[in-house]
Amino acid sequence: MHFALTPRFTRCLVGAVAALMAQGLSFSPAAAESAYVEQSQAGARLPVHALPIANSHSGVVPAGRSGPAIPRVAPEAIAAAGRNFAQTVQIGNYNQVAQIQNGANNQSAVGIIAGNANNVGVLQGGNNLRSNLVLLNTQGLSVGVIQPNGSAPVNMLIARLPNGGLLIKR
Repeated sequence: MHFALTPRFTRCLVGAVAALMAQGLSFSPAAAESAYVEQSQAGARLPVHALPIANSHSGVVPAGRSGPAIPRVAPEAIAAAGRNFAQTVQIGNYNQVAQIQNGANNQSAVGIIAGNANNVGVLQGGNNLRSNLVLLNTQGLSVGVIQPNGSAPVNMLIARLPNGGLLIKR
């Protein structure tokens, strides 16, 4: 789709913005929630505590004062032995990904690119397990990766080809 910025379109756009501003409406950036999901350690008990988010305060702050500065630390920036790491990138609609890790030092990455209505599950039950899974241009697939202790790394690409075929590359 192509939009041309004609003088008439530009005048209409400027007029609409001016009308909204005259009515007292203001434009402010939207705040997004953190994309990081903290994982529990083996044998951990509830409650699970979330990482602090920048600009959040634990209590009421009087007007005109700011609360204490809370550093923003991404989970992957914390190096500690025995940590599990799961990462998901989704570009598409109605995709569902569940990554469950039990053990220590496991890593899992799932990418769904230009995909819709896919279901992916990764279960790692052991130590030092690795999995990388990418779904490219797929629709309606259900994929499960189950890795018991001592399993070989899983590196897999599943792609829908332009001719309609399905490529599964390991």
